[in-house]
Amino acid sequence: MEPRKIDWDEYRRYCQLLAKRTKREFNPEVVVGIAHGGVIAGATIASILKLDFFPIKFTRKVSERVVRKKPKLVVPPTAELSGKKILLVDDWSQSGETIKSALREIKKLKPEEVKTAVLVRRGEYEPDYYAIFSRQEIIFPWEESIEEEEEEMELKK
Repeated sequence: MEPRKIDWDEYRRYCQLLAKRTKREFNPEVVVGIAHGGVIAGATIASILKLDFFPIKFTRKVSERVVRKKPKLVVPPTAELSGKKILLVDDWSQSGETIKSALREIKKLKPEEVKTAVLVRRGEYEPDYYAIFSRQEIIFPWEESIEEEEEEMELKK
């Protein structure tokens, strides 16, 4: 199955949808984004909601090579999360392994409550909120190469 590209406008709509729904149903006090794509989506959602944003990062790689079976925490959650209602954001989920790892780390800080949100749910893991479900691989706008963007801009001229 061919991957599906999401453009910046579609991405914006998904972020607005998640921001409105989480505000109405959960009313978070802070947003945490899981690096890489979750930082982009999380910062956008935090901006829409006018909330503070903080990153968290896990990796399986060393020098661009996958060397770990389980993700290793490399940027821990901030102590600012203690006692807060937190919206944890990633760009997509499949197994939920990274989100579950982030939840474990955040819960060590004793937040009031944590809910999860992703732009695209792709597998069996079901976050609290998601914009769409897709079995297709998704290519987000920030994943496109500069060359592809230049070609698209040339075509539009």
